[in-house]
This record gives sequence, structure tokens and C-alpha cells, in this order.
Amino acid sequence: MTTSVVRDTAQAPQVQQALSVLSPPNTISVLRTLDRNGGELPTYGFADAMPWMGSRLTSRLAAMEGAGLISRARSGRASVVSMTAAGRQALRLQAPFTRWASTYQGVPETGTGMGAYTEQAIASLNRAHTVATVWALAAESESVYPSEVQDLILPADGPHASALYQRLAQMEEAGLVEREGEFRNYIYSLTPAGRALVEPLEALARWAEHHVKDPAAHPQAPAAHRIETATATSPVTPPPAAAPTAQPSPAQQAASRSQAAAVRSSAAALAFSHQAPAQPAPLAASAPARHR
Repeated sequence: MTTSVVRDTAQAPQVQQALSVLSPPNTISVLRTLDRNGGELPTYGFADAMPWMGSRLTSRLAAMEGAGLISRARSGRASVVSMTAAGRQALRLQAPFTRWASTYQGVPETGTGMGAYTEQAIASLNRAHTVATVWALAAESESVYPSEVQDLILPADGPHASALYQRLAQMEEAGLVEREGEFRNYIYSLTPAGRALVEPLEALARWAEHHVKDPAAHPQAPAAHRIETATATSPVTPPPAAAPTAQPSPAQQAASRSQAAAVRSSAAALAFSHQAPAQPAPLAASAPARHR
């Protein structure tokens, strides 16, 4: 039996970035083509191996080289494309993502096999806050209010809280989360499909640790500054221990959660609704337009 690991949401931006690296169409297909040809192929060889790419091949190879998935070098008059260690190890992600996609998503619209399922799954998850939301909800043993995971998902200087509600609505539509409760007081939890995502996301996180720069990482302060700061800081006397207080009952805790969630969620809920806005009546089309 595989034990799923729920990571700290602080690692989510790096894994979300990994999805951005691997999600563009045909990225996995290029790696699979190289793998079938021993790890390298002259550029002109892609014309026979991937004829549907056409003029898009050049820009895709350039982007993949920039992401460290492939390298290119001249060999005589030809340019040879080679798969890097990052590219080879990215192909190992096919198994967990294919298992998940074949169980919880439909048959891919284009392509067949593991590559098509992997590309479909990764592309569907490449939306802001997806990884952080899945991990935050997976770490909870019960349904939670959005405001209870908001601070873990959205940085303090990041987008408005309504962005979280927007993403939760999209994830509900995709079958990853389920919602219950009343308007402006909803609670959310992962569906079986959402919980099953923890395993492929863990595999992606291990790959990202070695091959994707963490966008949330900050450079360390110079050593001299760190030593100065440590020397100048005087010992802090800990405050006296507080007297023990009576623990609230489960009913009181539930009421407190609901009240706090309602207060924090009100502004975001006013800015976002699960209900689609009213659409204007369609204009009458002319006869030629109808036939087009």
C-alpha cells in the first residue's frame, strides 16, 4: 500500500511552477519521442516523429531548453536535441499521473497512452493555488471554511481572498472539491479525486526539489550581517506562564468557527459568487451569419 504524504503548503509555489514547466502542449510528447530514440534526435528527425508540430516545434524546443528539460548542440550541419537528467526523470511522473487521470478524468481528446493522460492531467491542474488548496484541504480531517485555509494559500501581499473562492469554484466544477452549507457560509472538503491527487503531487514535488527553482525562495542575508544581528540581540526573558483556562465544548468550538468564518468570508463572498452573472439576450443573427 502506498502512503500518501501531505506537504507543507510553503512548498506549493515550487510545485505549482513545476506544473507550469511541464503543462504546455507536447512537452511530454517531445520527451517521449527522445526517449524512444535513445535520448537524442536531430532536429529534422522530429518532422517524421511528430509531424503535427510543424512550425511550433522550434518555440517548444527553445522553451524546454530554457526549463532545463533538453539541451541542443551542433553536430556537423545538424542540431541535435538531447534529453537532460531533468527530462528523463520527468518521464517517471507519467505513471502516477496516468493512474489518477485514467480513474478520475475522461479519455484524452488528443493522443493515446500514458503521455496523453499525463499531459491532460498536468494541464488541468496548472491553475493558480491548485497545489496549495489540495494540500491545505488534505491536511484537515474535516470540512473547513475558506477563511481557515486562506492564510496558508494566499500570501499576505498576494491576490484578494476572492481569488481563493474563484479557484474553489473551479475545483468544484472539476470534481476535486465538494461544497456544503449555506451561501456565504460554505465549507469545503476534497472529493475522492482530490484526495487521490496527493500521490502524484508528491511525486511532482520530489522532482521539483531537484529541477525547479523555488519562486518563493529569498537569498540569505550576508554572513557579516547575520553575525552582527545575532551579537546585538540581547537575551529575552520569557513571560510568566499563563494560568490554565477552561477548554470550550465542541459545540462552542463549532459555533466560534462558524462565526469567525462568516466575518472573514463576508467581504470575499461579496466580491465573488458561485452563481453565474446574468447574460444579455443574444442578438438576432443575420441569415449569412447563421449559415457561417
